[in-house]
Amino acid sequence: MKPEESNGGRLKFDPTINAGHLLTFAGFLITISVGWSTLDKRVVVLEEQRKSQEVRDQAQDLRSSEKFGEIRETMQDIKRTVEIVRDKLEKRQ
Repeated sequence: MKPEESNGGRLKFDPTINAGHLLTFAGFLITISVGWSTLDKRVVVLEEQRKSQEVRDQAQDLRSSEKFGEIRETMQDIKRTVEIVRDKLEKRQ
């Protein structure tokens, strides 16, 4: 007679704990702890990369601002020079 037939087709619950159950549970615990540790390390690495990128971005923004200031000054110098040349041409005529 099959076990399913003796219980009327229902599954039988076995409340005993054996070595296989303990090994499976230990495996789950090890897998979860290793996964959590790996995930934590990845998050820390990503946070450090974000911080270093933020510092680089700030430095690049500062350099861009300085370069735009230099360009603005150069444009003003060019404008003054063009005005001087225009004034000289107007005086000649």
